[in-house]
Amino acid sequence: MKQMFTTDNTTTSKTVKIYAPFPLKASQRKVLVAGRVLDTASPAGRHQRDYLYSVTVTLLGENAAVYTTAPRWASVEVE
Repeated sequence: MKQMFTTDNTTTSKTVKIYAPFPLKASQRKVLVAGRVLDTASPAGRHQRDYLYSVTVTLLGENAAVYTTAPRWASVEVE
């Protein structure tokens, strides 16, 4: 078994923002990588008329796929 965060691994941080026209429940704001929940986006105010939720996650590998449990009608941005 290989340990995470060894010297030969590259980690990167990504900010995940979820924009929704309606308030989201915590179960709709989860951020997943490789099938595992890393964190839940927290309320970060409003952006124009949308509710904004944001979280910064640390990934093991720059090309890791990031998923959310946000509804289809919500917008998701990964920076």
